[in-house]
Amino acid sequence: MKINDLKAGRINQYYKIVQQQAENKNNADNDKMQISDKAKEIASAKKALKKSPEIREEKVAEIKAKINSGSYEVDSKKLAQKMLNQIKQVQSNESETER
Repeated sequence: MKINDLKAGRINQYYKIVQQQAENKNNADNDKMQISDKAKEIASAKKALKKSPEIREEKVAEIKAKINSGSYEVDSKKLAQKMLNQIKQVQSNESETER
């Protein structure tokens, strides 16, 4: 049996294709994706938000009743402290995203 250059060339082409496919498969097996802890935390928070009702109906009804009866009181110190805490949290988040 005589192998001419044409057949040898096709065999070489086929061999290269098979070899390239094997290399691509090995590279695909080595590819990995890592999710940062912050991204995991955000994903967890999103899941929790989806599970919780958007509006807490019972709390709204309770506050409405207190407002209508005139017995609703706001602790101004608690309110101010919560506002400051939220501002600090926003500033902290902004400084983290700037990094």
